[in-house]
Amino acid sequence: MRIIINPRYAHLREYLEHINEHFDHEGHEIHRDRNVIRTLQVDGLTLCVKRYGRASLPARVATRLRVKASRARKAYVSPLLLKERGFESPEPVAFVRYNKGLLDSVSYFVCLKSSYRYSMADIMKLDETRRREVTEAFAKYSAHLHQNGFLHRDFSADNILFDFVTDRLSTRIHFSLIDTNSMRCGRSVGLKRGCTNFARLIGDDSFFRYLAACYAKEREADAEECTTLILKARDEYRQRTEK
Repeated sequence: MRIIINPRYAHLREYLEHINEHFDHEGHEIHRDRNVIRTLQVDGLTLCVKRYGRASLPARVATRLRVKASRARKAYVSPLLLKERGFESPEPVAFVRYNKGLLDSVSYFVCLKSSYRYSMADIMKLDETRRREVTEAFAKYSAHLHQNGFLHRDFSADNILFDFVTDRLSTRIHFSLIDTNSMRCGRSVGLKRGCTNFARLIGDDSFFRYLAACYAKEREADAEECTTLILKARDEYRQRTEK
């Protein structure tokens, strides 16, 4: 077994060392495909635990040879990198891997469950005024994310959470990224790649056009160019997924 624990949650070590047993017999399942996600309760905390499905043979070899990190370990590290730059993501608690033979293993990523009530999948349910407000805030957020070198390769509506957070003087829209194991961290993301990153979002033409205009303004780019790039990327993604 290999385990990395956020020092803030060192008191949960014994529980986390047996996360496979807790995962199999406790909590509530919230997602299942190749990977399975469950929520678990411990010590007054609600944990969100993701068990990763079996990786391809080349990926397993590369992970064992330490040529590249596993998806679960990337999921643990990426939120820490985001937080260093002032971006939100549910706080990572632990990465756990149980080895099963030479090239086989089962990996878990554990984080705190986000309290945010909405995702970008809810954007079209909002009234027009609120929808434009959230879209503008999201465009600014995305521009800053890209300029800081973060490219979420699954920048889909379900992986972008948001909520309205009130402080002493005003209410602001905060965003939080989840499922960040495939996120790239490096140089500033170029305009074309940034626009293409919006392809997996949900919305009508007016949403994407307003998103493009706000994103272009924040990046000091041409609005028509951004609109063309975003709509093209959206249409190409739809064609691929509808086949």
